[in-house]
Amino acid sequence: MNYKVRLWAAVLVSFLISGLPQAHAADESVMDRVLATNTIRCGYFLWPTYISKDANTKKLSGLNYDLMEAIGKNLGLKIDWVAEVGVGDVAMSLNTGKIDVMCATVWPSPGRIKSATLTIPEFYNVAYAYVRADDKRFDSDLNKANHADVKVSAIDGDYSSDLLKEKLPKATPAMLSQMASGSEILLQVVSKKADIAFVDASMVNDFLKTNPGTLRQVAGIPPIRFYGECLSVKRGEMELKNMLDLSILQLANDGSIDKLVQKYRKENNATFFSPAKTFIAQ
Repeated sequence: MNYKVRLWAAVLVSFLISGLPQAHAADESVMDRVLATNTIRCGYFLWPTYISKDANTKKLSGLNYDLMEAIGKNLGLKIDWVAEVGVGDVAMSLNTGKIDVMCATVWPSPGRIKSATLTIPEFYNVAYAYVRADDKRFDSDLNKANHADVKVSAIDGDYSSDLLKEKLPKATPAMLSQMASGSEILLQVVSKKADIAFVDASMVNDFLKTNPGTLRQVAGIPPIRFYGECLSVKRGEMELKNMLDLSILQLANDGSIDKLVQKYRKENNATFFSPAKTFIAQ
């Protein structure tokens, strides 16, 4: 009997010891993994001017792509674009370890700040209200859209849904899933499944290339919100955030970010703004 007890005790100890390396691996920080592999595994979502994908070659391009590649070069790290995820699925992709950094920038919102850690802004952008080209109901008075019979196009978990709740709380959400793209927000307006949407000018300008004359900015309404464009990391990964912040600051101070921002601003008639330098040379 004692022999059996000793045997089972030995088996149990062996099992527990064998599990220790796995427990250690599970506790490894994202920063540790990045430094060990010399690679940042990037997630992204398609949002024209920010991130676009060639239908034939699958090659990525855009302001976010160029900026992240510049950060990788600055840090001496490889940038591996490993996963396309939904715009509203950023936190889950980070928390499950599917990606190290969401390299398509997001606009800070209460939900995002609670579920992920954001870097300092790489650059800035503006949100406006857009409607169908022939719809003038809300000109000069956005409050006219704050009624239940008005439908607002938005993506669940995205800034567009935050602005809907904040600016038009009485309106009816025409909510898209977290995997929807920015162009789908606009398609809902054009197809009359929704009446209004809050988006940036670069997205609309890209949409109008293939859908000319379908949308217009609501006249007489100032910008809805100025936003910083931030990278996202897993909540609490402060070492990784700090490393990215320092690289962004350096690229802002040496003019690299401004050069890229001005390029895409000019090519896409976008409302991008460069971050200020952290010093004044005299």
